[in-house]
Amino acid sequence: MMRKGKVLFCGCALIGLSVSAAEKKLIELGWDIPTTAFMKAHWAEMDREAPFDGVMFSVALEDEGKKYDSQWGFDNTPWRRAAFTNAVADLKSCVFTRLTNNFIRLNFSPGSVAWNDDAGWKILCEKAAILAWVAKAGGAKGLAPDFESYGEHLFRYKPGGPLGFAETSALARRRGAAFMTAVAGEFPDAVLLPLWLNSINLKAGAGIDPGAILAAEEYGLLPAFINGMLDTLPPAMTLVDGCENGYYLDGNQAYLAVAQDMRSWHGPAARLIAPENRVKYRAQVQAGFGFYLDMYLNEKGNNFYFGPKEGGTRLGRLSENLAAALSACDEYVWVYGEQCRWWRSSKLGGSVEKSVGKGVLWEEALPGVTRVIDRIRDPVTAARAELESLKQKNAATNLVRNGNFAIPDEKRSLPAEWSVWQDEGPQGVFSHDAQTNGGAAKAVKVARGCLLQKYPAKAGELFYVTARCKSLGASAPTVMLRWQRADGTWVRWDADVTLAFASGESGAWRTCSGVAVVPSEAEQLVILLNVHQQSTDADICWFDDVEVYRLGMPGK
Repeated sequence: MMRKGKVLFCGCALIGLSVSAAEKKLIELGWDIPTTAFMKAHWAEMDREAPFDGVMFSVALEDEGKKYDSQWGFDNTPWRRAAFTNAVADLKSCVFTRLTNNFIRLNFSPGSVAWNDDAGWKILCEKAAILAWVAKAGGAKGLAPDFESYGEHLFRYKPGGPLGFAETSALARRRGAAFMTAVAGEFPDAVLLPLWLNSINLKAGAGIDPGAILAAEEYGLLPAFINGMLDTLPPAMTLVDGCENGYYLDGNQAYLAVAQDMRSWHGPAARLIAPENRVKYRAQVQAGFGFYLDMYLNEKGNNFYFGPKEGGTRLGRLSENLAAALSACDEYVWVYGEQCRWWRSSKLGGSVEKSVGKGVLWEEALPGVTRVIDRIRDPVTAARAELESLKQKNAATNLVRNGNFAIPDEKRSLPAEWSVWQDEGPQGVFSHDAQTNGGAAKAVKVARGCLLQKYPAKAGELFYVTARCKSLGASAPTVMLRWQRADGTWVRWDADVTLAFASGESGAWRTCSGVAVVPSEAEQLVILLNVHQQSTDADICWFDDVEVYRLGMPGK
């Protein structure tokens, strides 16, 4: 992976309830990259232990004395498609339940085929088609092209030859169109997750004359190749700009700013797209990010180092930035690591033994990293698992006072420990109902109101919340989590969390649950049991079994 030089560009974190894992995905890539044979042998271990939604893997095999490798096959040596049937069988033998978004890593290396070599590019496109077929037949999500120049500098324009930059760019565009046609012919609804697209050239896109800048850039011919891919991109296919420069981003605003540069109609990435392809670019190209784990493992003084913020931990900063990346992306973040491994059965050779990580498991090098990533990837599921573990140790404390509503208030008709708010206008009635479920909170004819309770909180803490309700008539119950300073001043409305109850029949008990991370400035978590839209005495809602658990700080 490219980690040299400066960042080439001139996020909301996990605050409140995150989107589900089905919508945003974390994809693993590293020096522990598995082959299809490794996946066949160890898929159960991989699926059980990795806090990801998928992996990038290689297709590597030997056929008639020749070695084929998706990470080092971008040359004019042809492949025999029949040799890849075992790779398809390997993938079909894997019964993943978590790692369901897997990609074949296709490196454009050694990159030794010239742009004007028609025969060579015909072979390259045939290879791409073979890998697309393996991905489709084997149940993978698609391909992960890596345009980095590990061998020849394919995408750098070389002056002094028979063709100028404009003519070479035209050739590169033609090759990009042929490449996409080959892939789409086998897998028309694939996801292509390149480690970067135009995010590598945002500096040129922001310039007055992008072409003049691209002519001297390391990947100056890549925008032309991308335009060619868009020329023949089928309507069911998705491209993701994996933005490897995401390695260097720090904080919500940094991720959001670069995501905007990739998405904006007139932003620097779109300015490198031919006008005729910009509608397709907007519709089918997503913003993604690369995330470099070693930044949080290396020692201070390393060029690739993000240490703990003041009063925090390495994992705390990792958590903030990974959550920011996942929030700012459209769908995919790929998580890259070199010095350590995720799979117990894998081994890392070479100089890694002299590194900080020494090739051990990531969980050994950064204890707690698996939980941190799990919390970001699928916060509700991770919180439930943590809570269950605490309950087994008798260490779980429900912060809610009278959360089962068994105790009435001696002076009011309300449940003890709960306060009430209603909007101006016709007033309904909140009360304690001793006859329902051994005690419940009841709301009748409440147009807009809530029951409230608050708890001390510190910025960064994670809370898990669950509650039950049942309703008759026109009730619209929700649970809202809001934030106050210690003096009761409301803060950070942008970080409010609203939890909906599961659907169900009228009069049946329904459940809601979710998580929230305390935002900066907040010193109290306030839970609101909301009731809206009641207008008659037949509109009734009950709440019961409200639970709030403090699960600690991310990274701890």
